[in-house]
Amino acid sequence: MKRYLLTVCCIMGMLRCMAQEGYTLKVKVNNFKNYTPYIAYAANGKYVIDTAYIRENGWMVFKGKVSEPVVASFGLRRNPATVIINGRGMIPGPALQFFLTNERIQAEGDADEIYMAKITGGTANAEWASVKPKLNGLTRQNWTTLKSAYDNFKPGDDSVAFKKAYKLRAENSAKEEQLKLDFMKKNPGSLVSMYFLSGMQNSLSFEELKTTYAKLGSAHKNSSFAKAIAGKIANMEATAIGKQAVPIQKKDINGQPVNLETLKGKYVLIDFWGSWCGPCRASHPHLKALYAKYKADGFEILGIAQEQGQTLESSRKAWIKAIEEDKIDWIQVLNNEGLEQFDAVKSYGVTAFPTKILLDKEGKIIARNVGDGSEIDAKLKEIFGK
Repeated sequence: MKRYLLTVCCIMGMLRCMAQEGYTLKVKVNNFKNYTPYIAYAANGKYVIDTAYIRENGWMVFKGKVSEPVVASFGLRRNPATVIINGRGMIPGPALQFFLTNERIQAEGDADEIYMAKITGGTANAEWASVKPKLNGLTRQNWTTLKSAYDNFKPGDDSVAFKKAYKLRAENSAKEEQLKLDFMKKNPGSLVSMYFLSGMQNSLSFEELKTTYAKLGSAHKNSSFAKAIAGKIANMEATAIGKQAVPIQKKDINGQPVNLETLKGKYVLIDFWGSWCGPCRASHPHLKALYAKYKADGFEILGIAQEQGQTLESSRKAWIKAIEEDKIDWIQVLNNEGLEQFDAVKSYGVTAFPTKILLDKEGKIIARNVGDGSEIDAKLKEIFGK
Protein backbone atom coordinates (compact mmCIF):
# COMPACT_ATOMS: atom_id res chain seq x y z
CA MET A 1 0.00 0.00 0.00
CA LYS A 2 2.84 2.39 0.91
CA ARG A 3 4.56 1.61 -2.38
CA TYR A 4 1.29 2.34 -4.21
CA LEU A 5 0.85 5.69 -2.45
CA LEU A 6 4.48 6.60 -3.17
CA THR A 7 3.97 5.78 -6.86
CA VAL A 8 0.78 7.88 -7.00
CA CYS A 9 2.55 10.80 -5.33
CA CYS A 10 5.41 10.58 -7.80
CA ILE A 11 3.02 10.51 -10.73
CA MET A 12 1.07 13.51 -9.37
CA GLY A 13 4.32 15.40 -8.84
CA MET A 14 5.42 14.68 -12.39
CA LEU A 15 2.06 15.86 -13.72
CA ARG A 16 2.34 19.09 -11.76
CA CYS A 17 5.83 19.69 -13.18
CA MET A 18 4.59 18.96 -16.68
CA ALA A 19 1.71 21.37 -16.21
CA GLN A 20 4.14 24.13 -15.30
CA GLU A 21 6.48 23.61 -18.24
CA GLY A 22 4.62 26.10 -20.43
CA TYR A 23 2.43 29.16 -20.08
CA THR A 24 -1.33 29.44 -19.73
CA LEU A 25 -2.69 32.83 -20.73
CA LYS A 26 -6.35 33.43 -19.84
CA VAL A 27 -8.02 36.53 -21.30
CA LYS A 28 -11.50 37.89 -20.59
CA VAL A 29 -12.70 40.66 -22.92
CA ASN A 30 -15.80 42.77 -22.38
CA ASN A 31 -17.79 43.88 -25.46
CA PHE A 32 -16.16 41.15 -27.54
CA LYS A 33 -17.67 40.76 -31.00
CA ASN A 34 -16.58 39.02 -34.16
CA TYR A 35 -12.91 39.80 -33.62
CA THR A 36 -9.83 37.62 -34.03
CA PRO A 37 -7.78 37.51 -30.82
CA TYR A 38 -4.06 36.91 -31.10
CA ILE A 39 -0.85 37.00 -29.13
CA ALA A 40 2.43 37.94 -30.79
CA TYR A 41 6.03 37.93 -29.61
CA ALA A 42 9.60 37.58 -30.85
CA ALA A 43 11.57 34.52 -29.77
CA ASN A 44 14.77 32.88 -31.00
CA GLY A 45 15.02 35.23 -33.96
CA LYS A 46 11.45 34.53 -35.12
CA TYR A 47 8.19 36.44 -34.81
CA VAL A 48 5.41 34.26 -33.43
CA ILE A 49 1.70 35.02 -33.97
CA ASP A 50 -0.71 32.68 -32.20
CA THR A 51 -4.46 32.81 -32.84
CA ALA A 52 -5.25 29.35 -31.46
CA TYR A 53 -7.20 29.36 -28.20
CA ILE A 54 -9.97 27.50 -26.43
CA ARG A 55 -13.02 28.82 -24.60
CA GLU A 56 -13.24 28.07 -20.90
CA ASN A 57 -16.02 29.57 -18.75
CA GLY A 58 -15.96 32.90 -20.57
CA TRP A 59 -12.17 33.03 -20.84
CA MET A 60 -10.00 32.71 -23.94
CA VAL A 61 -7.17 30.35 -23.06
CA PHE A 62 -3.85 30.32 -24.93
CA LYS A 63 -1.23 27.70 -24.15
CA GLY A 64 2.37 27.40 -25.23
CA LYS A 65 5.97 27.57 -24.08
CA VAL A 66 8.73 30.18 -24.24
CA SER A 67 12.44 29.54 -23.75
CA GLU A 68 12.83 32.78 -21.77
CA PRO A 69 10.59 35.64 -20.61
CA VAL A 70 9.41 37.68 -23.60
CA VAL A 71 7.26 40.77 -23.99
CA ALA A 72 4.12 39.73 -25.84
CA SER A 73 1.23 41.67 -27.33
CA PHE A 74 -2.43 40.73 -27.21
CA GLY A 75 -4.73 42.33 -29.75
CA LEU A 76 -8.08 42.02 -31.53
CA ARG A 77 -8.13 42.04 -35.30
CA ARG A 78 -11.16 43.52 -37.11
CA ASN A 79 -12.02 45.83 -34.22
CA PRO A 80 -12.57 49.30 -35.80
CA ALA A 81 -11.82 50.99 -32.47
CA THR A 82 -8.23 49.72 -32.57
CA VAL A 83 -7.24 50.81 -36.06
CA ILE A 84 -7.14 53.92 -38.25
CA ILE A 85 -7.89 53.59 -41.95
CA ASN A 86 -6.64 56.45 -44.12
CA GLY A 87 -5.83 57.08 -47.74
CA ARG A 88 -2.35 55.63 -47.40
CA GLY A 89 -3.32 52.45 -45.61
CA MET A 90 -3.85 51.33 -42.04
CA ILE A 91 -2.44 52.59 -38.75
CA PRO A 92 -2.74 49.94 -36.01
CA GLY A 93 -3.64 51.06 -32.52
CA PRO A 94 -1.89 50.08 -29.30
CA ALA A 95 -2.07 46.45 -28.17
CA LEU A 96 -1.89 45.03 -24.67
CA GLN A 97 1.72 44.37 -23.69
CA PHE A 98 2.85 42.04 -20.93
CA PHE A 99 5.61 39.63 -19.95
CA LEU A 100 4.88 36.15 -21.19
CA THR A 101 6.51 33.56 -18.94
CA ASN A 102 5.89 29.87 -18.37
CA GLU A 103 3.34 30.62 -15.67
CA ARG A 104 -0.37 31.27 -15.31
CA ILE A 105 -1.21 34.77 -16.52
CA GLN A 106 -4.59 36.51 -16.68
CA ALA A 107 -5.79 39.61 -18.53
CA GLU A 108 -9.14 41.36 -18.18
CA GLY A 109 -10.25 44.41 -20.13
CA ASP A 110 -12.55 46.05 -22.66
CA ALA A 111 -12.34 45.25 -26.38
CA ASP A 112 -12.14 48.91 -27.43
CA GLU A 113 -9.27 49.67 -25.05
CA ILE A 114 -7.62 46.32 -24.78
CA TYR A 115 -4.21 47.95 -24.17
CA MET A 116 -5.58 49.14 -20.80
CA ALA A 117 -6.42 45.59 -19.63
CA LYS A 118 -5.29 44.48 -16.19
CA ILE A 119 -2.58 41.82 -16.14
CA THR A 120 -1.90 39.47 -13.24
CA GLY A 121 0.56 36.60 -12.93
CA GLY A 122 4.35 36.53 -12.93
CA THR A 123 6.92 38.60 -11.06
CA ALA A 124 7.74 40.88 -14.00
CA ASN A 125 4.09 41.74 -14.62
CA ALA A 126 3.61 42.53 -10.92
CA GLU A 127 6.60 44.91 -11.03
CA TRP A 128 5.43 46.51 -14.26
CA ALA A 129 2.03 47.15 -12.69
CA SER A 130 3.53 49.83 -10.43
CA VAL A 131 4.06 52.17 -13.38
CA LYS A 132 1.81 50.76 -16.09
CA PRO A 133 -1.37 52.80 -15.29
CA LYS A 134 0.54 56.05 -15.87
CA LEU A 135 2.13 54.75 -19.06
CA ASN A 136 -1.25 53.51 -20.28
CA GLY A 137 -2.76 56.92 -19.56
CA LEU A 138 -0.23 58.55 -21.90
CA THR A 139 -0.92 55.91 -24.55
CA ARG A 140 -4.64 56.60 -24.28
CA GLN A 141 -4.11 60.34 -24.78
CA ASN A 142 -1.92 59.75 -27.83
CA TRP A 143 -4.25 57.27 -29.47
CA THR A 144 -7.58 59.00 -28.85
CA THR A 145 -6.22 62.35 -30.06
CA LEU A 146 -4.73 60.88 -33.24
CA LYS A 147 -7.79 58.73 -34.01
CA SER A 148 -10.11 61.69 -33.52
CA ALA A 149 -8.03 63.75 -35.95
CA TYR A 150 -8.36 61.06 -38.62
CA ASP A 151 -11.98 60.14 -37.91
CA ASN A 152 -13.12 63.76 -38.21
CA PHE A 153 -10.93 64.65 -41.17
CA LYS A 154 -12.61 66.07 -44.26
CA PRO A 155 -10.99 67.08 -47.57
CA GLY A 156 -9.88 70.68 -47.35
CA ASP A 157 -9.38 70.63 -43.58
CA ASP A 158 -6.19 72.18 -42.28
CA SER A 159 -3.68 70.15 -40.27
CA VAL A 160 -4.28 71.80 -36.89
CA ALA A 161 -5.73 68.62 -35.37
CA PHE A 162 -2.82 66.54 -36.64
CA LYS A 163 -0.23 69.03 -35.42
CA LYS A 164 -1.90 68.89 -32.01
CA ALA A 165 -1.83 65.08 -32.04
CA TYR A 166 1.86 64.85 -32.97
CA LYS A 167 2.85 67.58 -30.53
CA LEU A 168 1.04 65.71 -27.75
CA ARG A 169 2.80 62.48 -28.73
CA ALA A 170 6.20 64.19 -28.54
CA GLU A 171 5.39 65.66 -25.12
CA ASN A 172 4.09 62.34 -23.82
CA SER A 173 7.12 60.52 -25.20
CA ALA A 174 9.33 62.64 -22.94
CA LYS A 175 7.04 61.94 -19.96
CA GLU A 176 7.06 58.21 -20.74
CA GLU A 177 10.84 58.14 -20.90
CA GLN A 178 11.09 59.89 -17.53
CA LEU A 179 8.65 57.44 -15.94
CA LYS A 180 10.77 54.55 -17.19
CA LEU A 181 14.02 56.13 -16.01
CA ASP A 182 12.49 56.67 -12.56
CA PHE A 183 11.37 53.03 -12.50
CA MET A 184 14.88 51.85 -13.39
CA LYS A 185 16.41 53.88 -10.58
CA LYS A 186 14.00 52.36 -8.05
CA ASN A 187 14.13 48.83 -9.51
CA PRO A 188 17.64 48.24 -10.94
CA GLY A 189 17.35 44.46 -10.53
CA SER A 190 14.03 44.13 -12.36
CA LEU A 191 13.68 42.46 -15.75
CA VAL A 192 11.23 45.25 -16.57
CA SER A 193 14.05 47.77 -16.16
CA MET A 194 16.19 45.85 -18.65
CA TYR A 195 13.26 45.77 -21.07
CA PHE A 196 12.63 49.51 -20.67
CA LEU A 197 16.29 50.30 -21.32
CA SER A 198 16.38 48.09 -24.42
CA GLY A 199 13.60 50.24 -25.86
CA MET A 200 15.50 53.46 -25.14
CA GLN A 201 18.70 52.59 -26.99
CA ASN A 202 18.12 55.27 -29.61
CA SER A 203 16.88 58.08 -27.38
CA LEU A 204 19.77 57.98 -24.89
CA SER A 205 23.28 59.14 -25.67
CA PHE A 206 26.04 56.55 -25.75
CA GLU A 207 27.30 57.57 -22.29
CA GLU A 208 23.78 57.60 -20.82
CA LEU A 209 23.05 54.14 -22.21
CA LYS A 210 26.36 52.71 -20.99
CA THR A 211 26.03 54.24 -17.50
CA THR A 212 22.40 53.20 -17.04
CA TYR A 213 23.11 49.66 -18.21
CA ALA A 214 25.95 49.32 -15.70
CA LYS A 215 23.59 50.29 -12.89
CA LEU A 216 21.06 47.56 -13.67
CA GLY A 217 23.06 44.80 -12.04
CA SER A 218 23.72 41.28 -13.24
CA ALA A 219 20.43 39.51 -12.44
CA HIS A 220 19.16 39.66 -16.02
CA LYS A 221 22.34 40.17 -18.05
CA ASN A 222 21.68 36.90 -19.91
CA SER A 223 18.26 38.04 -21.13
CA SER A 224 17.69 38.90 -24.78
CA PHE A 225 17.02 42.51 -23.73
CA ALA A 226 20.43 42.77 -22.03
CA LYS A 227 22.21 41.12 -24.96
CA ALA A 228 20.67 43.65 -27.35
CA ILE A 229 21.83 46.53 -25.16
CA ALA A 230 25.33 45.08 -24.73
CA GLY A 231 25.63 44.58 -28.48
CA LYS A 232 24.51 48.13 -29.12
CA ILE A 233 27.03 49.48 -26.60
CA ALA A 234 29.87 47.42 -28.11
CA ASN A 235 29.11 48.56 -31.64
CA MET A 236 28.63 52.18 -30.60
CA GLU A 237 31.89 52.05 -28.67
CA ALA A 238 33.62 50.91 -31.84
CA THR A 239 31.99 53.75 -33.78
CA ALA A 240 32.00 56.50 -31.15
CA ILE A 241 33.03 60.09 -31.81
CA GLY A 242 36.78 60.21 -32.41
CA LYS A 243 37.07 56.56 -33.50
CA GLN A 244 38.26 55.50 -36.93
CA ALA A 245 35.30 54.47 -39.06
CA VAL A 246 34.78 50.74 -39.50
CA PRO A 247 35.97 49.77 -43.01
CA ILE A 248 33.07 49.39 -45.44
CA GLN A 249 33.38 47.23 -48.51
CA LYS A 250 30.19 46.97 -50.53
CA LYS A 251 29.08 47.37 -54.15
CA ASP A 252 27.20 50.34 -55.53
CA ILE A 253 24.06 50.27 -57.65
CA ASN A 254 26.15 49.43 -60.73
CA GLY A 255 28.06 46.63 -59.03
CA GLN A 256 31.22 48.68 -58.59
CA PRO A 257 33.19 48.28 -55.32
CA VAL A 258 32.82 50.99 -52.68
CA ASN A 259 35.56 51.41 -50.10
CA LEU A 260 35.86 54.14 -47.48
CA GLU A 261 39.62 54.23 -48.04
CA THR A 262 39.07 55.71 -51.50
CA LEU A 263 36.99 58.52 -49.98
CA LYS A 264 39.70 59.77 -47.63
CA GLY A 265 40.46 63.44 -48.19
CA LYS A 266 36.75 64.24 -48.18
CA TYR A 267 34.20 64.79 -45.44
CA VAL A 268 31.85 61.82 -45.78
CA LEU A 269 28.29 61.59 -44.49
CA ILE A 270 27.16 57.98 -44.08
CA ASP A 271 23.37 57.91 -44.32
CA PHE A 272 21.63 54.74 -43.09
CA TRP A 273 18.16 54.59 -44.61
CA GLY A 274 15.55 52.37 -46.29
CA SER A 275 12.87 52.75 -48.95
CA TRP A 276 10.25 51.76 -46.34
CA CYS A 277 11.33 54.49 -43.90
CA GLY A 278 9.15 57.61 -44.20
CA PRO A 279 11.48 59.94 -42.24
CA CYS A 280 14.44 58.68 -44.31
CA ARG A 281 12.72 59.50 -47.59
CA ALA A 282 11.50 62.82 -46.22
CA SER A 283 15.12 63.80 -45.45
CA HIS A 284 16.32 63.26 -49.02
CA PRO A 285 15.40 66.72 -50.35
CA HIS A 286 17.43 68.30 -47.54
CA LEU A 287 20.38 65.96 -48.17
CA LYS A 288 20.24 66.93 -51.84
CA ALA A 289 20.48 70.58 -50.83
CA LEU A 290 23.48 69.86 -48.57
CA TYR A 291 25.16 67.85 -51.33
CA ALA A 292 24.73 70.67 -53.84
CA LYS A 293 26.02 73.21 -51.32
CA TYR A 294 29.17 71.41 -50.16
CA LYS A 295 30.12 68.85 -52.83
CA ALA A 296 32.56 71.18 -54.57
CA ASP A 297 34.29 71.82 -51.23
CA GLY A 298 35.08 68.15 -50.64
CA PHE A 299 31.84 66.71 -49.26
CA GLU A 300 30.51 63.26 -50.15
CA ILE A 301 27.49 61.19 -49.09
CA LEU A 302 27.44 57.41 -48.84
CA GLY A 303 23.92 56.01 -48.56
CA ILE A 304 23.61 52.58 -46.97
CA ALA A 305 20.13 51.13 -47.42
CA GLN A 306 18.65 48.34 -45.29
CA GLU A 307 15.63 46.88 -47.06
CA GLN A 308 12.87 44.61 -45.76
CA GLY A 309 12.00 42.51 -48.80
CA GLN A 310 11.36 38.80 -48.45
CA THR A 311 14.16 38.12 -50.93
CA LEU A 312 17.33 39.91 -51.99
CA GLU A 313 15.76 40.53 -55.39
CA SER A 314 12.67 42.23 -53.93
CA SER A 315 14.86 44.30 -51.59
CA ARG A 316 17.02 45.41 -54.51
CA LYS A 317 13.97 46.40 -56.57
CA ALA A 318 12.54 48.49 -53.72
CA TRP A 319 15.94 50.14 -53.19
CA ILE A 320 16.46 51.05 -56.86
CA LYS A 321 12.88 52.29 -57.19
CA ALA A 322 13.33 54.64 -54.20
CA ILE A 323 16.63 55.98 -55.58
CA GLU A 324 14.99 56.73 -58.92
CA GLU A 325 11.87 58.28 -57.35
CA ASP A 326 13.88 60.50 -54.99
CA LYS A 327 16.43 61.35 -57.73
CA ILE A 328 19.42 60.59 -55.49
CA ASP A 329 22.78 61.11 -57.20
CA TRP A 330 25.32 60.24 -54.50
CA ILE A 331 26.97 56.88 -53.78
CA GLN A 332 24.49 54.18 -52.77
CA VAL A 333 25.02 50.63 -51.47
CA LEU A 334 22.55 47.99 -50.37
CA ASN A 335 23.44 46.46 -47.00
CA ASN A 336 21.35 43.35 -47.78
CA GLU A 337 23.89 42.41 -50.46
CA GLY A 338 26.91 40.55 -49.12
CA LEU A 339 25.38 40.56 -45.64
CA GLU A 340 27.19 37.36 -44.68
CA GLN A 341 30.57 38.99 -45.35
CA PHE A 342 29.82 42.37 -43.78
CA ASP A 343 26.78 43.87 -42.06
CA ALA A 344 27.28 47.64 -41.99
CA VAL A 345 24.09 48.30 -39.99
CA LYS A 346 25.17 45.96 -37.20
CA SER A 347 28.82 47.03 -37.27
CA TYR A 348 27.86 50.68 -36.82
CA GLY A 349 25.33 49.92 -34.06
CA VAL A 350 22.41 51.27 -36.08
CA THR A 351 19.02 50.37 -34.58
CA ALA A 352 16.99 53.35 -35.81
CA PHE A 353 16.53 54.93 -39.22
CA PRO A 354 17.61 57.38 -40.42
CA THR A 355 21.00 57.42 -38.69
CA LYS A 356 23.66 59.76 -40.05
CA ILE A 357 27.39 59.54 -39.26
CA LEU A 358 29.88 62.20 -40.37
CA LEU A 359 33.54 61.39 -41.03
CA ASP A 360 36.44 63.81 -41.33
CA LYS A 361 39.06 63.72 -44.08
CA GLU A 362 41.01 61.02 -42.23
CA GLY A 363 37.99 58.76 -41.87
CA LYS A 364 37.41 59.51 -38.17
CA ILE A 365 33.88 59.88 -36.82
CA ILE A 366 33.14 63.48 -35.83
CA ALA A 367 29.33 63.45 -35.52
CA ARG A 368 26.48 60.96 -35.16
CA ASN A 369 22.77 61.72 -35.32
CA VAL A 370 19.50 59.79 -35.28
CA GLY A 371 16.56 61.55 -36.90
CA ASP A 372 16.41 64.83 -38.79
CA GLY A 373 20.18 65.44 -38.78
CA SER A 374 20.09 68.97 -37.38
CA GLU A 375 23.35 68.33 -35.50
CA ILE A 376 25.00 67.31 -38.78
CA ASP A 377 23.87 70.57 -40.39
CA ALA A 378 25.53 72.59 -37.64
CA LYS A 379 28.74 70.57 -37.96
CA LEU A 380 28.93 71.06 -41.72
CA LYS A 381 28.38 74.80 -41.32
CA GLU A 382 31.21 74.86 -38.78
CA ILE A 383 33.51 72.90 -41.12
CA PHE A 384 32.85 74.77 -44.36
CA GLY A 385 32.00 78.16 -42.90
CA LYS A 386 28.77 78.60 -44.81
